[in-house]
Amino acid sequence: MQQIDELIHTYAFHRAKAQSIHSIAKYALREHKGTLPADRELLLELSGVGRKCANLAIGVSTGEAIDIPVDIHVHRVANRWGVVSANTPERTMEQLQEILPRSYWLEINKLLVPFGKHVCRVIPRCPHCPLLSMCRQVEVNKIDPTPVPATDGCSSSAG
Repeated sequence: MQQIDELIHTYAFHRAKAQSIHSIAKYALREHKGTLPADRELLLELSGVGRKCANLAIGVSTGEAIDIPVDIHVHRVANRWGVVSANTPERTMEQLQEILPRSYWLEINKLLVPFGKHVCRVIPRCPHCPLLSMCRQVEVNKIDPTPVPATDGCSSSAG
């Protein structure tokens, strides 16, 4: 478990996540010969796996999204842009699925999670956002003027 923790130590709640990953791996080996089925209900029964994680795991493993994996970052960005108006990630998922073609359901998570972590944070870095001119800035009350670090893959300057 220590090796898993070392690999994911930069992520929030890495110790709890490492424990969950270790437990799930042991379960997969014991019950499914090392390969978990792409079954959302089965995944949701596992400790540490929520709807977003199950949707993402199934989408990545099969190449087909069953739902949009929406975490707090996707939820915040979609609402801040004014694309949706939802008070929970689940409602954000439902509203995004009404407007986005299914072919984008996995891609939206892959793009918005790092964008929400590094640019469109709780206190956003609007002056450095490449999408500022298109953003409605819903409920933006405070702005962080700090530039986005170049190493995060999201940096750009507003035009």
